[in-house]
Amino acid sequence: MQLFTPVALPPAPFRLTPVSRVLTLGSCFAQHIGQHIAAALPDGHALVNPFGPLYAPQVIAHHLRLLLDTAPLPDATYFEGVEGMWHNRWFSTHVSSAEFATCRRLTTDALSAARDLLRRADVLVLTLGTDRCYRLPDGRLVANCHKQPAATFTEHAADVETLTSDLRHALDSLRALRPELQVVWTVSPYRYAKYGLHASQLAKARLLLAVDALCATDERSVYFPAYELLLDELRDYRYYARDLLHPSDTAVELIGERFADWCFAPALHTFARARARLLRAHQHRPLHPESDAHRAFRAKLRHETELFKAKWGFSPF
Repeated sequence: MQLFTPVALPPAPFRLTPVSRVLTLGSCFAQHIGQHIAAALPDGHALVNPFGPLYAPQVIAHHLRLLLDTAPLPDATYFEGVEGMWHNRWFSTHVSSAEFATCRRLTTDALSAARDLLRRADVLVLTLGTDRCYRLPDGRLVANCHKQPAATFTEHAADVETLTSDLRHALDSLRALRPELQVVWTVSPYRYAKYGLHASQLAKARLLLAVDALCATDERSVYFPAYELLLDELRDYRYYARDLLHPSDTAVELIGERFADWCFAPALHTFARARARLLRAHQHRPLHPESDAHRAFRAKLRHETELFKAKWGFSPF
């Protein structure tokens, strides 16, 4: 008996291996997919949302160009909030600090790491969330409102042509530097109920049309249907979080598994399973750490860790 409509995945034009490097940018869903990838790869081979969540294509296009540049972050992107914390308008709060110097250092380090990985990455995963972006009165684009009053910003909803054009210009700049880089596009399944469910669906349609146009003209771009997987294969509120808008942890895990089945090489599946097993063993907390049994367990773990490093060339920890 068929209980759901299966989503046919397009053939993956690449395979991730234990030596692959991946950068993800985009919405919270890029964070989820990125963490799934990072858990499978050696440490340092995946960088997940270095700016924090980026929801709008206009912002993602802007940040791609920022990564391709070599200039430092402009001073005008920093500001002190009413709570005494320093923020950067192009980053989320993970780089905010009570000290300006610390905020600048954290943002500079994050930007440097992202630029470095983009130069070496095999795959770039981009997840679009909404067609709406926010700007300051002078027109400057912001990636995060940092809980400032809504009156501080103006909201802009873009049409398909504008979204496609913004992303294509960024993609063209990327291709000039990295013509061989594989780009995976996804659309976040999160529903923007605050706009109304109909308006949310229209926004997702615009994102899907923009991505479709980009994939049709860029041979190194491919679409992974995370949006369709949640709406069709997982069409049930048990796969949503308590707010009934975000995908649940179970849904994220299932979509992550489909992504892995889609593009992980057999060697990466083997590597990831072996690494996960050793990590679980390493994190085990014994009841009797001084017992002979635990000493034997630790000795076996050290031996298996050395075998892993000899086979794969990477430490599992």
